[in-house]
Amino acid sequence: MTQKKYDLNRMRKTYPLIRRKPVYAVLDDSQVETAIIDISDGLPKTYSFINEYFSIPVCVATAEDENVNVFITSINTQNVTIEISAEPPENCFIHLQIFKNTN
Repeated sequence: MTQKKYDLNRMRKTYPLIRRKPVYAVLDDSQVETAIIDISDGLPKTYSFINEYFSIPVCVATAEDENVNVFITSINTQNVTIEISAEPPENCFIHLQIFKNTN
């Protein structure tokens, strides 16, 4: 488990005369989960989370090299259900990222 600490005020390449106070953000690997899902054998697909979440996580789904839209139809603390806008072509993959909700 690695932790990275970023100064959000230094993300842009600007060099003012008076430096602003640093605003830090911490990215923890235990809060991130990724998966690649093969959808060529049928829809809808349900992915069960590996990590344990106490609130509903933030999920991002993206199609790989295909001209289809990806929809998250339902989500809870144990799994997420994914569908696409067209018939699944052969060798179609969905990239799924799950982030722990910190709000």
